Amino acid sequence: MSIEAHHCSIEGCQGYVVFENADFDFNDIPTDFKTGLHAFSNPKCTECGKEYLVVPHYAVIDIKTDEIIKSACITEYERRERERKYDAETDASLRIMNYIIRCGYTYTVSEVIASYSRYKETGCYLSHTMKDCVRNLKDELEEMLAAIS
Repeated sequence: MSIEAHHCSIEGCQGYVVFENADFDFNDIPTDFKTGLHAFSNPKCTECGKEYLVVPHYAVIDIKTDEIIKSACITEYERRERERKYDAETDASLRIMNYIIRCGYTYTVSEVIASYSRYKETGCYLSHTMKDCVRNLKDELEEMLAAIS
């Protein structure tokens, strides 16, 4: 269940226009019989009783097919942008840094390089997240170690 509340537009009215939006079906939008407009609901202000219409909005349509495209969460977009930035980077150090950021780890680039170097020499213990870095950044880490040597 998702409930929305909006301030009434009548000046001085302290009421709210409240409605539940969880069951809105964008494939079957009803028409308001009074206005002839497509509207999901016609709630009233909780104080003054003014009527409103809840109309469909924020649709993105494919120009060629008139098909409504699927919406996405902003975090999905941000995650994909971090992946694209990582994939486009050619500098090994920046690729390591971008991977750390993309995964939400708190390591520095030098910590990952040092841990990889120790692990390579002694086979020492690595945390789960550090193992993830080593497993996915092996080429970059090798390049960084070669540059240091």
